[in-house]
Amino acid sequence: MKARILLAVLLATFFSLPHSVQTASAVYCYSGDPPAVYQACLAYNSGIGQQVNNQNQLESIQAQISNTVAQINAIDALIASLKNQIAAQRALIAQTQAAIDDLNMRIRFGEVAQIRLEAHLSVREELLNQRLRYVDSHGSVNYVQLALSSNNINQLLNRIVGAQQVAASDRRLLANLGDERRQVAIAANELDLKKSQVVILLQQQQATEADLEKNLTTQNAAIVAEQKLQAQLSVQYAQVQAERAAIDAQVAQLYLQYAAQAEKAGGGNGVFEWPVPACGYACISQGFGCSSFYLEVYDPSCPYPHKIHTGVDIAGSYGTPIVAADTGIAYLYPRSIGYGNLLVIIHGNGYSTYYGHLAGYAAISTGQVVPRGTTVAYEGSTGWSTGPHLHFEIRVNGVYKNPCIWLGC
Repeated sequence: MKARILLAVLLATFFSLPHSVQTASAVYCYSGDPPAVYQACLAYNSGIGQQVNNQNQLESIQAQISNTVAQINAIDALIASLKNQIAAQRALIAQTQAAIDDLNMRIRFGEVAQIRLEAHLSVREELLNQRLRYVDSHGSVNYVQLALSSNNINQLLNRIVGAQQVAASDRRLLANLGDERRQVAIAANELDLKKSQVVILLQQQQATEADLEKNLTTQNAAIVAEQKLQAQLSVQYAQVQAERAAIDAQVAQLYLQYAAQAEKAGGGNGVFEWPVPACGYACISQGFGCSSFYLEVYDPSCPYPHKIHTGVDIAGSYGTPIVAADTGIAYLYPRSIGYGNLLVIIHGNGYSTYYGHLAGYAAISTGQVVPRGTTVAYEGSTGWSTGPHLHFEIRVNGVYKNPCIWLGC
């Protein structure tokens, strides 16, 4: 009975919640739900905070961020968040549906069991009614009459025992009827409780499905918005990649010109030192590998947007000195679109290094031999950059490799 009262209170509370509160929390997690559903509901609600504002967030991104790449990155983050929320919502829907199906099955079995209990109770009550009618028409047992009408003491004793057995049987019948009535009442209460749980779960299911539809709509709008932004960036991307290809082709020609000179000066031994002495491994802000930045180099082996970061980013303060990682011949590429101010050093034996986003160069010039450890430039934020850092690459025969292979980062 206490469980039914508690459930009724919870139902009343749930249906009386203001609309705004239901929207903010998305669903109400009832601790009396089956454990799997309750836990799935809690897991869903733990990440629900951003959900209510997803559409507003998308509109804010589109309205306030003027940089196209920044918009794409922000929308990518929103889409990733939406995917997580949608997955949690679908998991909750599946758990809730399984619980509803299980409860409905139990309700059907309970109804069948209750019918059997009620039928058995009906038969027993009819037996009691027959006994009552008999007693009413014949009266209760008259022990004096039994004694007077008995032929001998044995017959008397047998009649007394028989009468007592009948009385005992009547008492058992009454007790059994009481137990059976209690069982019928308990079964009815359990059925009511299960039916109330189904009502709560269905309401929870409807709320979750409504939120899921909103998230799917926002996700589709975000994808469309990102596709439009990517179309706008296609010209810029083509320019960056064309410039990169031109630089790589020129470096290949310069390598043929300077490799022997660099090797003679002591470069190209495959040993490199850390290019930012004032800032160690902890300053790596982005490592080598797959990237979400739209203007990176295309790599089909990477997940969407299928781009790869071809070096490591070392984020020091603006103007931090940068040194040559190995002895070689310097070549300066100021004001490129992607790398910004770029320095390439040819070392020989197939090795070359790239230093991008520079604030400026040290006292060096194109074609000059720069010994290992010589200050060659300063950290900046030129080109496609969101803050002061050095983009550092190691190339082997013109192919970018993970610098940490040589640097141990």
